[in-house]
Amino acid sequence: MILIKVRVLFLLAASQLLIFIQAFSQSAKKNTLRTIIVDAGHGGTDAGAVGQYEHSLRSQEKDVTLAIADKLVAQLQKELPGVKTLPTRTTDIYQNPREKAKIANDLGGQLFICIHADSGPLKQGRRQIGTRMVTRYRITHKKKGKKKIKVSTPYEVEEPVYEYFKIPLTRKGTSVWIFAAHKTSDKIKSIMEGGEDFEIEQNPSDTVGQSNFDFNTGEGKIIAELYMKRFQEKSDHLATFVNDEVEKTGRSALGVNQRQKGIWVLQATNMPAILVETGFINNPEDERYLNSESGQQELAEAITKAVIRYKNQLESNNKVPPPAINVLTKEQPLSNSLVDSRATKEMKVLQVSSNKVKVELYDDGEIDNDIVSVYFNKHLEVDKRSLSDKAYTFTLNLEAGKTNELVMYAENLGTIPPNTALMVITDGTNRYEVRLSADLKNNASVRFELKNNN
Repeated sequence: MILIKVRVLFLLAASQLLIFIQAFSQSAKKNTLRTIIVDAGHGGTDAGAVGQYEHSLRSQEKDVTLAIADKLVAQLQKELPGVKTLPTRTTDIYQNPREKAKIANDLGGQLFICIHADSGPLKQGRRQIGTRMVTRYRITHKKKGKKKIKVSTPYEVEEPVYEYFKIPLTRKGTSVWIFAAHKTSDKIKSIMEGGEDFEIEQNPSDTVGQSNFDFNTGEGKIIAELYMKRFQEKSDHLATFVNDEVEKTGRSALGVNQRQKGIWVLQATNMPAILVETGFINNPEDERYLNSESGQQELAEAITKAVIRYKNQLESNNKVPPPAINVLTKEQPLSNSLVDSRATKEMKVLQVSSNKVKVELYDDGEIDNDIVSVYFNKHLEVDKRSLSDKAYTFTLNLEAGKTNELVMYAENLGTIPPNTALMVITDGTNRYEVRLSADLKNNASVRFELKNNN
């Protein structure tokens, strides 16, 4: 009898290990950068910014962006031969922003890099270039009988002659832009309409399906929101790397920015996306730099180095070892020395209408190998679970007449502290979203209070 129990336990452990290995390999596939889209801003009838200051090269933004984008594509293909790098345009054609976003989405891009050149309103200056004689008239009046007569007397005067010109900008440098946080609804919409190979775990024993997931359901919207947040964070990481690499070249690096009016190609692409304002086309030094082969190549190499850093960071999560086996069982009580040594800095209280609630547990934000244990009423419920964008689901049975407490214990800080989780809690009637944050000094908890429905 004991031998049979041991065999059953061994088989159960083996099956769980197999599920973990499958999930881990699928996650590794997902965290592999396979396709980059490079967009040369403007084009065709849309010239973009034009050099207009006095003695400018009269360069057009559409030409500068295409030249830099061509070099960037070539450099990425050289440095990352295993990654498919695709341009949105290679000739002087016009594509509206919606079309550009659709091209990127249809090509299955996992990263969108848009190349632009900056400008700004130019002040007008004037200078004297000579003089000229002009005739003016002095008006006087004289009486003629009872009437006054106006008399106009001509005289010559010298006046200056001016020429007018546009003063160049003094501002120069490279800036990087990501979609504005208040535009997240547009980003969520683009995600829900399709795009990146979303790998949604339908059931731990099922194979992972792609693209046929319904993002319009309650669960689907949660997934879309998680991807949006991940895209925002990934976009910010890449933008920061680009800013760092530009700064290393000696150019003025103007930081990572969010334009409050939004940038369509960034918010309508269902992937991490950045826009690089490579320089100011109406600044003499920048305009010469942007039109030079050396300047264009330097920018292409700086952006490529940033992409390589981004790729390495993205794929480093694939090398994280599986969590260690915990010897505790679900029946064992919460260890005072383990959990009670940490304060509870964050506590949520939910009033629920059912004594049975379903909990769906996700990583909130960037998937960064957050590992948590969850205890319910002093007993282990979730044992060292590595969180992801796939729900880990369990059910809680609440005890009447007492406060039922769920405690989240951070086993690590992940690669991006602190340890964060999203819990979607359903009591059969109502649905709640609870975001918890814990670290190595503090736990987070949710307390359930049963409503009196009598």
